[in-house]
Amino acid sequence: MSAIALERHPVEPASHTFASPDPALAEPDLGIPGGTDPVRVETVRTFDDLAVHRPAWDRLAAQAPQQIPMLMPVWVEAYLRHAVPAAAIWLCIFAYRGADLVGVLPVVAEPHPVLGRRRPLLRTLRVGDFSPSGDILLTEDDAGAVLRALLAEADRAVPGHLGLALQAVHEGSPLWPALRDGVAGYTVHSHARHRYSFVDTSGSVDDYMNGLGNMRRNLKRCRKKLDGHGVVTVAVGRAGAEDPAHLDAFLALEAAGWKGRNGTAILNRPDIVAFYRTLARDFAAAGWWDWQQVRVDGRLVAAGMGIRCGRTVMLPKIAFDEGFSACMPGNLLTEAVVRAAFADPETDALAHMSDAPWHESWRMGQHRYDDVHLVRRTLAATVFQRSRVAGLAFYKTEIAPRIPERVKRFRETLRQRHVRRAKAATPDT
Repeated sequence: MSAIALERHPVEPASHTFASPDPALAEPDLGIPGGTDPVRVETVRTFDDLAVHRPAWDRLAAQAPQQIPMLMPVWVEAYLRHAVPAAAIWLCIFAYRGADLVGVLPVVAEPHPVLGRRRPLLRTLRVGDFSPSGDILLTEDDAGAVLRALLAEADRAVPGHLGLALQAVHEGSPLWPALRDGVAGYTVHSHARHRYSFVDTSGSVDDYMNGLGNMRRNLKRCRKKLDGHGVVTVAVGRAGAEDPAHLDAFLALEAAGWKGRNGTAILNRPDIVAFYRTLARDFAAAGWWDWQQVRVDGRLVAAGMGIRCGRTVMLPKIAFDEGFSACMPGNLLTEAVVRAAFADPETDALAHMSDAPWHESWRMGQHRYDDVHLVRRTLAATVFQRSRVAGLAFYKTEIAPRIPERVKRFRETLRQRHVRRAKAATPDT
């Protein structure tokens, strides 16, 4: 299923709580009606042991309705290597029905801010510089039974945990119907978080471009202006994607602009540089990484990245040379990427996994992503975690949107400085 079809799927209200069955009344059910194969689980705690699961993992991610690369093994492994302190506990739980992989739950265990390591908190990928989503993989058929099997194994692997946090879950994720089925032993809380932009490229490119109004006329004018600076070449695709020189050029271009001046360019953070080097190398090796470039007389004036998952291409980063800003090189690159996607029969959507003001000029649609908190039905979790979750929801929906951007950047810098110190204090695994 393409990401576009998900736009029509019903979702829950902006803030909702699913009541889980009383664990005393619930019976274990890891199979599906009709008595087919039960769900079995395997827990992996080392990178070497992830390898055996990668082919099935890639296939499941490509077929998932979310169509986002954060569900793929390359992204998850890069996140665990570069975004998680070496001293932290992580594990990846795989659910199989027979020979078929039906669910993947990557988990990071962190000390509770009050109760410490004896009562840890579990989370998937945290939303931030290393990931825009912490959604998980579940098959659409009988997602509830698969989720229950994954959670039961998480409870066995990390006993005493107070709950599990999943940030920015796609509106079409199979997690939602799984939660509506109920998860014994947990109360489930969610609240609105993000809206991420996308372009449906399954239709007619002419219809899409004709709907852009003034933007289409501006693109023609700016292309003529850029042609006046020299020979313009545009490249969009996977050819040569494995060459690390492309990433080096992108990083230099981004750092030369406003992000570099603000301290938010990738080059300002060695850990994020290492993360993107891993992503680019491993996705390119699999044939799923695109480079998008506009050059004038060989000089790079705009560049972007593309990562394929199923029939969707995610566009994580774009940069342009501010010396050519009057020519709108970023928008000219976007036009080239859009036209290439419409022309590609294997692509149904471009997903930005962000929400920037300039997206409005391109008439982009949006998918909704909500945060989910599963809180254990225990006394400790009720006292120390449920109220904390309610406070987090209030902060994220009412306070965080009003915090100035410069304050958010400073806070993130301090947090990542702490993570880097923790990684430096422990040898890499």
